[in-house]
Amino acid sequence: MISLEDNFQNLDKSSLIFQMESFSVSEINPEGKHEVIFHKGMAIEHIQKLIDLYKERIIEKKQGYIKDLIDNFTIYIHFFDKKQGDILVIIYIDDKENLMDYTKLYHFSKSLFQRICSNISSLEIEKICGTIIKIPKVEGILAIFIVDEAGFLYFSKVCKDEKCMSQNKVQIAGFISAILCFSQDYIGGKESGFKLEAINVGKANFYMNIKNDVIFAYLVEKEKKTDKMQKYIELISAEFVDKYYETHVKDFNGDLTPFHEFENVIEQYFKI
Repeated sequence: MISLEDNFQNLDKSSLIFQMESFSVSEINPEGKHEVIFHKGMAIEHIQKLIDLYKERIIEKKQGYIKDLIDNFTIYIHFFDKKQGDILVIIYIDDKENLMDYTKLYHFSKSLFQRICSNISSLEIEKICGTIIKIPKVEGILAIFIVDEAGFLYFSKVCKDEKCMSQNKVQIAGFISAILCFSQDYIGGKESGFKLEAINVGKANFYMNIKNDVIFAYLVEKEKKTDKMQKYIELISAEFVDKYYETHVKDFNGDLTPFHEFENVIEQYFKI
């Protein structure tokens, strides 16, 4: 049986689970520049804005915590001096109506800081944080397609009940590309961020957007699209581009293997 103390001392085998809206781990270097190590439930640009908001206080104190309220959310930040001049910053965000267990979060932050200082890999950090930190998943998405502008399918995930769709993913990718390209040519511009919303396909609607020449299409059950789903849709686009654009998309060589692991990201946000 794993004790509470063991939970914090051995994060790899911990039974801890923290449920919240957003979480991130970042570093601030001696020049004040900021790098995100891990994030879940919040876009990198929003993390940057939060860091900028509290950066002066963090750099001055080097180690401590901050509790604050912004709109309807509680912001809880731990920061630790890494001795080489870098500062590790761990941010927890949750609805203000939900009570955070500040003591347990502090012990988790401290243990995570110690593990990071032991030079564990980014994959190990991702595994620990991804297992222990959970964000609310949303339902209502039947399928996700990530496609290049020529219709080549990088990644897809389809609800297991949608067998016909699953068998015709390549054709659907071509349809998505054709529709969006037509809309850009005759309706809107080619700027990144272009959106085409609510294409009615019977029991569901297709929502599409483009970022860095990558098309993201979501088939959503009617009446199921929520603000949280929209937030996650935008996060998925940003995370895919951050993770793959420079290394695999910009000079795509036809190898789809690197994109397979993106299913782990999808499963953090959606029940499909």
